[in-house]
Amino acid sequence: MAERVCGYSRIQVGLHWAVVILVAFQFLAHNAIEAAFKAFTDGDPSPQGPTLLSLMHIAAGMLILALALWRIYLRITRGAPAPPADEPILMKFISETVHRLIYVMLLSLPASGALAWFFNIGSAAVVHEYLQALLLGLIAAHIAGALFQHLIRRSNVMMRMFAPEEV
Repeated sequence: MAERVCGYSRIQVGLHWAVVILVAFQFLAHNAIEAAFKAFTDGDPSPQGPTLLSLMHIAAGMLILALALWRIYLRITRGAPAPPADEPILMKFISETVHRLIYVMLLSLPASGALAWFFNIGSAAVVHEYLQALLLGLIAAHIAGALFQHLIRRSNVMMRMFAPEEV
């Protein structure tokens, strides 16, 4: 693993916010893909086929998968900033666990969605639904942790994702 750095690079920050926007879109486009999938599995083909919004949901999912893999690659090769030196060990553990689980969700959701959509695997659709709820909870924990760091602990943790490190 690369040595620890003080901040995130411009590309790491850009990838973070691109994934945030894409994940937000996915939640907004969810109903369209769900309706298209239900019609498909019920054998009730829509006269128009899948809607543009459902096709965009699929494309955005594949893009999230690609960007998540790129983020993981950069995290391995470039590294990531260390937590504050005075951060309690339990907070470090929770933060690292939430981050890792978010990455797992960013890989698992597109995979389960693709299995459900392209291979008509109903159990993959069910898993996809549960993973979506889990991702929402992890995002809430991630945001709460960032706000806690910024407002209560007065650390620079949250600001590192707004101001890239100049390299």
